[in-house]
Amino acid sequence: MKARNVIAGTLAGLVAITLLPSAVFAGGTLKATVKKDGERPKRKVIDQAADPNCVKANDGKKVGTENAIVSKGGEVMNAIVYVKDGLGDKTFDPPTEKKEIDQQGCIYRPHVMTVMTGQPLTVKNNDDTLHNIHSFAKKQRAFNFAQPQKGMEKDVDFTREEIVMVKCDVHPWMSAYIGVFAHPFHAVTDKEGTASIADLPPGEYTIGVWHEEFGEKDAKVTIKDGEEATVEFTYE
Repeated sequence: MKARNVIAGTLAGLVAITLLPSAVFAGGTLKATVKKDGERPKRKVIDQAADPNCVKANDGKKVGTENAIVSKGGEVMNAIVYVKDGLGDKTFDPPTEKKEIDQQGCIYRPHVMTVMTGQPLTVKNNDDTLHNIHSFAKKQRAFNFAQPQKGMEKDVDFTREEIVMVKCDVHPWMSAYIGVFAHPFHAVTDKEGTASIADLPPGEYTIGVWHEEFGEKDAKVTIKDGEEATVEFTYE
């Protein structure tokens, strides 16, 4: 009996060791860098004088446009990096955690974001002024509603993949973009022009990048279990 217990324990240990690598490594990581060659776009000052509440919300400070933020080194902020092809017929459940888009200083924050289909998104108004949130969707029902008071919130969601522009019908300078995907493998570049996507299953992928001013590009990438792959996109 003791011999049988020893053998059983040994086999259980071997099974645990065999399964350990897949438990440790959920997949690979993709690190993307997005750059812009040539002349650096200049940000423009937004004229918010039409609504004194907007000026007050920013303490009278100048507010710049966000449609083309490029660092002195050419790094592009607010580009959406995502898996365009390679996931096959895999399906993914949306996270229950809500994401947020805020109206603060009469600017959408963040200017660019991503969500999954079915993932709840809370639209918040942190300004002492009326905002009217209007989405311009092509593949799903758009939304259009007012938030006249500070502190108001409303949940929305999306059912189909696309990049949706959101504007304020009251303040024409206010715009934002929401990338909607049926999988969790997407991210937005930071001020260093980088974005990371974790836990990608090993395989061959087409990685896409989208920017509201510079357009779209894609590249092929190989992801290996437990390793980091890199890709660089350059806009001319």
